[in-house]
Amino acid sequence: MYEIHDVYVAATPSNVFDSPVRVLETIALKKVILIKIKKNKVTKPFSVDYSEWINLLASESLVKVPDPLGDLPSIPPKLPQAAEKRLKQVSNITSALSIIPDFLTNKKALNAKIKQIAASLDLTEKTIKVWVSDWLQAGRNTVAVVSKFVVKEHQVANPPKSGTKRGAKPHLLSADTGVPSYEVEPQITKAYDTYIIQQRMTWKDAFHEMLLSVYKLPPESISEGTDGLLLNPALAKKHSVPTWRQFRYRCRQLKKANVQLETESPRGSRGKASDYAPGPGFYEIDATHFQIQLVSRITKSLLVGRPTVYLIVDTYDGAIAGYAVSLENPSWAIAALALHNCFSDKSLVFERLGLPYSSADWPCHHLPTLLRADRAELVSNMGHNFPQSGIRVEITPSMTPIAKGTVEGKNAELKNTRGSRYDLPGRFSKKRERRAPDGKKTAALNIFEFEKILVEIIMDLNNTAVDPKKIPPDALSEGPKVATRIGLHRWALANRAGFTRNMGPNFTYEYLMTNGSGRIAPLGILFQGETYTCDHLRSSGLLSASINHAIKVKVSYNPLLASEIFFYDPSIKSWLQAFNTDPEIYDIRASFPEVKEFRAIQKQLVSQAELNHYSKRRISVRAVKAEVQKSVLEKRNSLMGSRGVDIRQNRAQERANERSSGMNGALSLSPITETGSLPSRPAPTPDAEHNKNDISMWDEVDAVNIIK
Repeated sequence: MYEIHDVYVAATPSNVFDSPVRVLETIALKKVILIKIKKNKVTKPFSVDYSEWINLLASESLVKVPDPLGDLPSIPPKLPQAAEKRLKQVSNITSALSIIPDFLTNKKALNAKIKQIAASLDLTEKTIKVWVSDWLQAGRNTVAVVSKFVVKEHQVANPPKSGTKRGAKPHLLSADTGVPSYEVEPQITKAYDTYIIQQRMTWKDAFHEMLLSVYKLPPESISEGTDGLLLNPALAKKHSVPTWRQFRYRCRQLKKANVQLETESPRGSRGKASDYAPGPGFYEIDATHFQIQLVSRITKSLLVGRPTVYLIVDTYDGAIAGYAVSLENPSWAIAALALHNCFSDKSLVFERLGLPYSSADWPCHHLPTLLRADRAELVSNMGHNFPQSGIRVEITPSMTPIAKGTVEGKNAELKNTRGSRYDLPGRFSKKRERRAPDGKKTAALNIFEFEKILVEIIMDLNNTAVDPKKIPPDALSEGPKVATRIGLHRWALANRAGFTRNMGPNFTYEYLMTNGSGRIAPLGILFQGETYTCDHLRSSGLLSASINHAIKVKVSYNPLLASEIFFYDPSIKSWLQAFNTDPEIYDIRASFPEVKEFRAIQKQLVSQAELNHYSKRRISVRAVKAEVQKSVLEKRNSLMGSRGVDIRQNRAQERANERSSGMNGALSLSPITETGSLPSRPAPTPDAEHNKNDISMWDEVDAVNIIK
């Protein structure tokens, strides 16, 4: 019917709904916390009865309208240095307030926390309250505090107006009676002890009782016209009564000095977590190792070990709202997958796994009001931005699984053997005894087949019956379908609404993925030693603009995949995908830590190769130097040629000497056989007489050449 952060306006304006109101929270189906949206004005949260709120919506007295502050970006563009500092302070303040479960209803706890924050940040409490008001009016968007620095295209800069005196102004005509504080201090102290300490009156009632009883005002001071005490300054000065500000200030001083007004320490209560959940929207998350051995998707003969399973459970009805399964170790990256699955439509999961279900069979696709987790992923440096999304995160104490018993119980039910229904091969006991099977011999399921069976088990658990006492009286008419966990969850989304909200288009990039900061260079986005690029960087001119000066860009990434990142372009207010320029990263599908180790090994190999090369070069340089010295010495000892040196003739002779068969000796030719022998000069027949008396023709030619 309605969700958190929805904006409504009254069809007929009234004193309460004289401006748009935003839904902040629903308290135990008793109250709905609202806040008025007024530009440049501080407003405080107020509450209306849940039944009255439902009647206003049912009668269409309140109409849902588009968010008037919806055009504010969740990530601002480049801001001045002072504005960035303020935005960082606001993020820290809102994160600290979001940890307090009842900060919207417990005024005392809120003021104490604001006072503590003001002291730590050296700010005034009024400044922090103004920032918190802007943050709540914008639907927990911290950019609202620095909205005046966010330049919008359709806005025209307003010229500055002449300033006036700032500060709180009295809203009562008789605020300044001229009575000094020391004259009225005894009466205020007496009224504080009598009416506030003993009779437990409110401060306002005690102030009125003091005026009537201590100062004994005449009847004419109580008038329905314009002559009353608080409307006529002359009458207030006549009786020398203190002002409300004087009374309130003195009560604050007395309260600080009075140790008897300290609240008692909270006492624990026993029961189930679902006893205090007024509706769907209060989730618990936990990770577990499933005791089963899986095999590779390439071949069944390769073992890959046991999987990690994340579950998210709604404490109101015990329905499993989301899951994630992976071979990675428990980390924020896998928890983010479970959260994304929890907040997304499940029809894509059924289509990917080939299961005969639809989104109506698993209607869990909302953001919760509260997420309870242990001291693991949500307190790491990877998921520190998640509490800024407006979802209140509760971190349970260490070594206390009972603090989130709902999801712990679901883990136990999920890992139950159920031999009659799900006899999974490769299962083994968590506390394995001696000689007990470890599941390695019988393992036959890969990660895809296991996930398919896991979803079937989850659907089976969601359709189990609930405790009969959990069925509300107004749900009995729905029949047996409301007696299941998922049926009760489906009914409560419409009849116990007010604790969930939908996931925005950029929620995954801003709060689920790990955030960082990159730098645009002419080659692409430089991030953690890697370079990423995409077509948008070239078409938008960002690569060319980065030649003159570096451009910083906000980056979101999956720590388990270093081949891609997502960056935010404020010009189009959208997140875009960029890819690693190194194709080897795609082939190995490495994570960011693995890429970092991979680059370190590469640098080590290069360093070792440089050392090896230098050690060899030392020896070769010595040999070269010795050869050069030998050549120089031979040159010195040789006869000097004539001045008319014919370099061309010498060069031709040297080239002829280099020429040889088989490409100058480059080819390794086989020995020549008799059948394929080349023609050669015929050997002279042995003729002793001819050799003695005659000279052959060729010998004469050679002799002539020698003489010449």
